[in-house]
Amino acid sequence: MSDILAAILIALADDELIIGHRHSEWTGFAPHMEEDVAFSSIAQDEIGHASAYYSLASTMVGQTPDQLAFGREPGEYHNAVLCERPNGDWAYTLARHWLYDNADALRLEALERSSRPELALLAAKIRREERWHSLHAELWVKRVAEGSVEGRGKLLHALAEAFAEVRGLFEPFDNEERAIAQGWLTVPSPVLGARFVETTTAALDDLGLPVEIEPGAITTELIASSSGDLIATDEDSASITPAGGGLGGRYGRHSDDFKALWAAMTATYKIEPEATW
Repeated sequence: MSDILAAILIALADDELIIGHRHSEWTGFAPHMEEDVAFSSIAQDEIGHASAYYSLASTMVGQTPDQLAFGREPGEYHNAVLCERPNGDWAYTLARHWLYDNADALRLEALERSSRPELALLAAKIRREERWHSLHAELWVKRVAEGSVEGRGKLLHALAEAFAEVRGLFEPFDNEERAIAQGWLTVPSPVLGARFVETTTAALDDLGLPVEIEPGAITTELIASSSGDLIATDEDSASITPAGGGLGGRYGRHSDDFKALWAAMTATYKIEPEATW
């Protein structure tokens, strides 16, 4: 049974590692120096959280955290597809940052009640650090949402693009039913997804972005009127739903974007896998 828990821990770690890697690509390129430091720090935290999950899993599978992080083939990674997408522009990065951290907050809250004490303690520790990530994302999204028409338009497009694949964050883990039965996981992934829709819709309403959402789809696109108000439009609306809707990552099916990320991320490790640093 420990192999089931290890696989779930590795999937959790993969999410954190890959989103952390994408965040790290903003180092030296963020909009201003303070944000450069902030986003680099968030990236470092995410990779640190990945390391903690891998370390816990390593006690169950007989591999080191580095072997788990860098020694697998692309199809052996189980991160959500959303995490691996290129950063694109700042608007998409913010949209994904905000959505991912909202989803992660719900996941960590549930993991704190795990019947495995070591996982519950780790989730509590990570959750304390992730609160700062969520605050950072909320401040930025609020800033853009209350800013210029152009900025809000870019944010709305980015949210639509990211929402189209957010369903992958709530794709059930392999053998999730057995993990639920053991109490290792306390809330099924689809239930967390439903909670995510509820909380995210409320947050968007508060920001004046009343888009109707469900994991994997945007049902209403908003545009900015000449007055700057945001209005719904049926004529111009378009659901952005790539093939698969962001699903497949939990089972090792990734986008072409992941291959390039994986090659760059593992290149140094592959030079000398047995090296001690």
